[in-house]
Amino acid sequence: MPSDPRSEASLVCKLLVAHLSQRWEGKNAVLELKEADYQWRQMEWVGWYFEFKARTILTQNLGGGLGPRYGLTQFDYRRENVWDFKVHVLSGQPWAIVNDKEAVDLCIRDFGFVGIILAVGEAQLDDERRRFKAWHDSLKGRRSLYEEERIRRGASSRIRKRAFMMARIEALGLTSRLLREGVDDGWVVHFQEGMRNANGSPRRPKYMVNLDVLPESARIRSLPTR
Repeated sequence: MPSDPRSEASLVCKLLVAHLSQRWEGKNAVLELKEADYQWRQMEWVGWYFEFKARTILTQNLGGGLGPRYGLTQFDYRRENVWDFKVHVLSGQPWAIVNDKEAVDLCIRDFGFVGIILAVGEAQLDDERRRFKAWHDSLKGRRSLYEEERIRRGASSRIRKRAFMMARIEALGLTSRLLREGVDDGWVVHFQEGMRNANGSPRRPKYMVNLDVLPESARIRSLPTR
């Protein structure tokens, strides 16, 4: 491991709490992503917005840059340690999706550690008239291939998030030992195994962790917003 992950996690969490707004409005966030030409068409804008903002804040204040890539999975940030940025919505669901299982395993093999920075908070959903979705669709100007496939299958559209209220930033730290213990103890599971995409291709397994029973050895920093 290049340096003490707890020290770097503390720096990362303090900077993100200091520089991120507590409330993220969907329209403003999507327009900011569009201005940066970064993933602004994505339905799950909350996760992409956090990734964009967090990496920008950290590279400007701490240096570093993109993390290593394994196949199609690129980790979001690396300074001394490798970090990935995720959003977790407090909706009674304790499980947080981490990342591609094989990529996490290979990154831990190469660096000894993978850190997850979670923006934890509450989401505000679109209204009954789906006005945020209509606005986003209008901004995009055309349906995505995903949307076309959904319509062809006759599947219902998921309700979009139109705002996110961040309550805290948490840093999780994973090593091969902790992952083995987590699988044995049940707070780590493999998500998407045996599942398929809309086009029939198999989905790649991901790790998922239960935040309610996560041991303190894996939760290395937690910082509430102002």
